[in-house]
Amino acid sequence: MNPESIFYSVVNGDLPRSQAGTLLGWRFVGYDDALRRIQVEFEAGPVLTNPMGNVQGGFLSAMLDDCMGPAIYATLPANRIAVTVESKTSFVSPARPGRIIGWGEVEHSKGSIAFTRGWLTDPAGKVLATASATFRVGALRWRGLSVPRPIARRMIARTLRRVHAQIG
Repeated sequence: MNPESIFYSVVNGDLPRSQAGTLLGWRFVGYDDALRRIQVEFEAGPVLTNPMGNVQGGFLSAMLDDCMGPAIYATLPANRIAVTVESKTSFVSPARPGRIIGWGEVEHSKGSIAFTRGWLTDPAGKVLATASATFRVGALRWRGLSVPRPIARRMIARTLRRVHAQIG
């Protein structure tokens, strides 16, 4: 994992998690540099369920995005970003509230495009959902200019702290 990445700062607690990650109960477990694979866990609360009591599919898709995106961000310097341009989710089994384990990995990246895959399981290892996604990787820009790494880190840190202060 790149120690200059914004993601590294979130994992170490130097920066707060995103609000979406907080809602999903996201928690970092580990990263394998050789496989370019991240493992995370989610604590899916009852607020994420549909009328049948299962975790709603849109939240599972968001969890998968929060597996695949960090797999890329773990490798990027602070002044690079990755945005999802396409994602496909397959729902395999109903997901019950509680602990959900997720993996995301970069299958291939070249230039400004990265291809990823992700999957979610229950604690017993039963596959709940799988996904593949394409990300565009580019420079962090502000008013049309590329932002150098040290400035990017400070900008993002300041923004995240301001947002979290507003929500209490």
